[in-house]
Amino acid sequence: MNLNKFSKENLTIAFYTIYILIAGVCYELFPGDAKTPNFGVLLFYLMVPISLIYFMVHLVRQLYGGKNHVKCLIIHGVVWVSILVILSSFVK
Repeated sequence: MNLNKFSKENLTIAFYTIYILIAGVCYELFPGDAKTPNFGVLLFYLMVPISLIYFMVHLVRQLYGGKNHVKCLIIHGVVWVSILVILSSFVK
């Protein structure tokens, strides 16, 4: 599969979409409780360092590379804010 035909923005959106869908499916399929969280919860917790690393890769490429990655950086920010809004609505 040749990923060069997809834009970097589409790959970033696809990464977050697929990752959240897999984490959501794992959350629904593998039950857990407060003492033993399931695999979906683990994936949501792992999303923080994984997305930070992905953000840093785009930031370094923006600063030192020849291509423009501003749209990718904005996508990361929008995803982080939307996840925080969604998770904060569950607390209430």
